[in-house]
Amino acid sequence: MRQFKEPKNEQSNPLIKQKKIYMQQRQTKENRDKRIQDYKDRLQTYLDQPQHYTKIQDMIVEKKTRFPIDLDRMRQEFKGEHSKLVEEVIRNPTEYIKVLQTTLNRIAQDFLKQQDDKKTAVDTKFTIYFQGKLGRNFVTPRGLGAQQVNQLVGIQGIVTKMSLVQLKITKSVHYNEKKNDYKIMEYSNNMDPAEFTNLRQANQIPRKDEEGNPLIMEFGLSQMRNFQTLVVQEVPERTPTGMLPRSLEIIVDQEMVDLAKPGDRVSVIGVYKCFANSGSFNYGSFRTALIALDIKQMDKENEVKISQEDVKNIKQIAQKKNLLEYVAKSIAPSIYGHDRIKQAILLLLLGGTEKNLNTGTHLRGDINILMIGDPSTAKSQMLRYIMGVAPLAINTTGRGTSSVGLTAAVKRDPDTGENTLEAGAMVLADGGVILIDEFDKMNEIDRVAIHEVMEQQTVTIAKAGIHCQLNARCSVVAAANPIYGEYQIDLPPTQNIGLPDSLLSRFDLLFVIQDGKNSEMDRLIAQRVTKNHRFVGQNQEEQYLGDIIQQINNQRQDNSQFIQYSKLLHTPDQRETLSQTFLKKYIIYAKEKHAETVLNDQALQEITRQWTQLRQDQVNNERTIKTQPITIRTLESMIRLASAHAKLRLSSIINLQDVREAVKLIKLSLSISDIEDDYEEYVQEEEPVQQRFKTPSKRKAYKIEEKDENKIEDIVAWPTSEKKKIEQEQQDDNDAKFHLEIQLATSAMVNQEQKKLVWRVITDLAERSNHQEIHIDLVWGTLSSIQQRPIITSYRVFLKCLMELDGKIYFDQQSRTVQLI
Repeated sequence: MRQFKEPKNEQSNPLIKQKKIYMQQRQTKENRDKRIQDYKDRLQTYLDQPQHYTKIQDMIVEKKTRFPIDLDRMRQEFKGEHSKLVEEVIRNPTEYIKVLQTTLNRIAQDFLKQQDDKKTAVDTKFTIYFQGKLGRNFVTPRGLGAQQVNQLVGIQGIVTKMSLVQLKITKSVHYNEKKNDYKIMEYSNNMDPAEFTNLRQANQIPRKDEEGNPLIMEFGLSQMRNFQTLVVQEVPERTPTGMLPRSLEIIVDQEMVDLAKPGDRVSVIGVYKCFANSGSFNYGSFRTALIALDIKQMDKENEVKISQEDVKNIKQIAQKKNLLEYVAKSIAPSIYGHDRIKQAILLLLLGGTEKNLNTGTHLRGDINILMIGDPSTAKSQMLRYIMGVAPLAINTTGRGTSSVGLTAAVKRDPDTGENTLEAGAMVLADGGVILIDEFDKMNEIDRVAIHEVMEQQTVTIAKAGIHCQLNARCSVVAAANPIYGEYQIDLPPTQNIGLPDSLLSRFDLLFVIQDGKNSEMDRLIAQRVTKNHRFVGQNQEEQYLGDIIQQINNQRQDNSQFIQYSKLLHTPDQRETLSQTFLKKYIIYAKEKHAETVLNDQALQEITRQWTQLRQDQVNNERTIKTQPITIRTLESMIRLASAHAKLRLSSIINLQDVREAVKLIKLSLSISDIEDDYEEYVQEEEPVQQRFKTPSKRKAYKIEEKDENKIEDIVAWPTSEKKKIEQEQQDDNDAKFHLEIQLATSAMVNQEQKKLVWRVITDLAERSNHQEIHIDLVWGTLSSIQQRPIITSYRVFLKCLMELDGKIYFDQQSRTVQLI
């Protein structure tokens, strides 16, 4: 019989194959362990550098326990064979956090022992947190998945839910009465980013020892840590259309507790971990959470980058005549008409100036608008356009919204059984705009809930043992239909609107939109609508920003100033329409650069006169005020609208022109028809000097030749001349600017060196001039000339120094002089 021989080829033997694979895996593991150990050895000496040693000492002196590690700086320092150390830290943070924290605690304890503070050295545990770029691991909550588990990640979102602060035990001390000794137990903490997750280990506090003797827990000697659970939801502008926003559980402890509340936008860096739920082993599912290393509140930042070319174009447009009308035509350009409503929406996006007085009084700066009108008058389309332009906008509807859904709610957590605070839509829209469509469909009880938000701009919660106050500083734009579906002309407006005066007075502007039958108007509207249906958008597919946040900065943005005009797609009145991107840049720039506005004297007198006249007309029934009562809120509305118009002009001073535009909108919203007449009889502008002598008869009477224009200025010598009027306006503007600088100077920070320098200059000038009063401009000019290095860097710091020297000098803000006491 033939015998089969074993094949000599080693590759065909499965045992040899398996052995080779095992050896390769073992070698790979050894290399990896060697590389990790090399990285650990390098990190152990990283914090021993002099610059880090000094920062650690500063941290201890400031009574802090968390030390920052800058990843960007580590990338610059670790080069060559350690060039991938930072990426290794991001992929396996737990391995290296323990190394860094061990080194940090060693240095901190050595320093504390030198300071003879042994108690703090024993009790305090110092931790580290990371800062810098995380690359593809800096994502939205939607971008987190299985590939990021146990990695260092960063997220951005809005806090929607917050739990109470709880205690977690880390070390317990137990007294045994029978043996008269103590037993110390330490517990593993899955919420510690420096420890690996132990899914099966149960941490139970012992009640008896090994022999069955009872143990008494000494709470005073045990150690516990504060921790809190937050739920962060992805921001609305990053949520794909038609999909629910994703949420993520964040666990914070120690110093990070109570740093954020519902409605805040936060940026969190931490370790993404999974934990076992009850019964999760049977189904193989786990809950995930982000163990926070660092949490910071974000400003209402925008992803629109404003270049120097954009700033130049913005300033050019701000110089145009009829600026409000020019820019407002770019609001919802697909809608024909509604010019005054578009102007009101533009001013709403710019907003007024928020005031927090020393007495604790809060004056809102956000503008609220209500549109009530017939169906098919483009109310909802207006709201849709605001969503695209406003940096932060949240849309709701009246029928699908409850009172707690708009404000805040206290809910019981099904897992822990504790009460948690969940933010509503108006809290989430803090610093932005909330859009409420079908406002008339809201329940009466639910509608009352927003009264506090619209005026005090806060949400007060006093339920289930939770008493707190959340910020809801947002503008409200609401759209509603009349009670009978269409506006009935034969009925008074109050019966058509059907809303209480207490709610209507909280709206700065109320517009009644009627679907009038006019052949010429109907033709123009139809022309605009048919042009819109001709247009084929460039972006046929949905624009999704993506999950990786840092990629946004590299995306190409539309820098065009105007939309491209086409006779085929646009009507003649749509020429020079600003693009939506540029309009957004204009609004952001105006709000950032002119956040604080102040009234000059003429504007103050005009607002007072106009509001008094409106109240008198209401009493005398000379004009029919149809929609709203005239209250003190109307006066504040005038100031807010005038402040927004000043921002549109890129100015911090509210002048007469701003007040006029504000009063026009107020009167129009009150259904007052003769808007222009009142101004012609009271604030008629004086004729320019050159126009007065334009006619031949006047020139002949004063013997002025055609080319001799200089005599005109010499002839005009009466007190109401154009020249004196301009000088007075300039003086008013200067006074208003100085008043604004005084207000802003109160928040400036000064030191002793700066105050000593100002005091020395004032005393030197007083000795030289022998005058009791010295003008502050002289002091400021002297300071600017003698400073070899910039000690006093700004005029506000200089004003703050004058205020701080109270007791040595008398600072008269009215005459802008100082006097030695």
